[in-house]
Amino acid sequence: MQQAIVGAIFAATIVGLYVRPFGAKDWQVALGGALVAWLAAPLSLRDGVHVVGHSWNIIAFFLGLMLLSAGAEAAGLYEQVASILRAQPPGRRRVAVVLVIGTGITAILSNDATPLVLTPAIFAADAGDSAGTMAGVPAAALAATFAADGASLLLPISNPVGLLFYQRFNLGLERYALHILPAAAAGIVALCLVTSLGAGHRPNHTPVTSRVATGLPSHVRSPGFATFAAIAVAGLAVAYVVAAGTGVPLGLVTLAGGFVLFAGAIASRSFDRERYRRQISPGLLIFVGALLVLVQAAASAGLLHRLSDFFGYLDGQPALLTIIGAALIAAVLSNLMNNWPAALVVAATIALQPGQHEALIVGSLIGCTIGANLTMVGSLSTVFWLSLVRQEGGDISPAAYLRAASLPTIAALAAACAVAAITL
Repeated sequence: MQQAIVGAIFAATIVGLYVRPFGAKDWQVALGGALVAWLAAPLSLRDGVHVVGHSWNIIAFFLGLMLLSAGAEAAGLYEQVASILRAQPPGRRRVAVVLVIGTGITAILSNDATPLVLTPAIFAADAGDSAGTMAGVPAAALAATFAADGASLLLPISNPVGLLFYQRFNLGLERYALHILPAAAAGIVALCLVTSLGAGHRPNHTPVTSRVATGLPSHVRSPGFATFAAIAVAGLAVAYVVAAGTGVPLGLVTLAGGFVLFAGAIASRSFDRERYRRQISPGLLIFVGALLVLVQAAASAGLLHRLSDFFGYLDGQPALLTIIGAALIAAVLSNLMNNWPAALVVAATIALQPGQHEALIVGSLIGCTIGANLTMVGSLSTVFWLSLVRQEGGDISPAAYLRAASLPTIAALAAACAVAAITL
């Protein structure tokens, strides 16, 4: 009976995240579900607090990312990206540039930063040119969200899901570089090739004036702060590599980088309270912590045992079959319930059994990152991207998104799984 009750609470919470009853926000739904599940499950108060406290690195990562995004916007880095895109003709060339820039942003600042940087810039560059769009969404905008998920396996910090697995299973930089990075590289190359080939080529191009006004006006922004921010972001990339190799928590590195840009904005008089208030969302931190408790409550009630048994069966198969099976399960769960709660479920399930489970971990990571690109609710970055698209006057149906994302995502999944099987 207890298992059925907790299962019903878990399912109702996931549905509520999309239905948002009575206009509730995501964090309110997640918090309510977590508290009710906590009370219903055999999970003590101390256990629940321990779950949240043990995940401080993930929460620090999210907070640091918010500070980094606000600082980069204040420095005018987003406007510089818009200028680069406006110089490219619409069609295949602009899509290719978006894929390259999106891959770089995702690798360094995580996939959640990519839509924020690229989406307004793409709509600014495509203003007045509706050709080659899908329901008002330019092909380059779709390429941006594809790159956000497709490249989100390159580094542990490229996706909060990757950071979760990196911390939960003590992957270490060497294991990540040997077994996951080659698969991630193969996946993003395959995705970029398929996406670029599918983009039309339109040579006629008339530059348009941007209708996006991000950040402070140019006469207020300090040119020196833009240089400082660029150096800080480059230094952050190096710090990630050093921290991963020395065991320093990556959440602390991200948080430190965010505070560096925050201090630079204040020193250069580029600080704007409204910008930071818009970027920093306490609700997102509550959302993350609440889902951690919700999944732990489900695990304590025994809901993950059946999935654990199936993973146990997969673990005994050849590496390629194990990786493909885990990737498919993780991808399906991610596109049904979003990849963050799906990753929590999968990671908790794998952790129920002793051992290394390299193939299961790699396959699950591929499915929860690259595989989450199939639907508009598959990843947090895609949900964020869609909200930005709608702010710009565009929209796209779930069926249209699925049609556009299917070939690039399947190609990326196949390439990543094949290379992962070779490296294990």
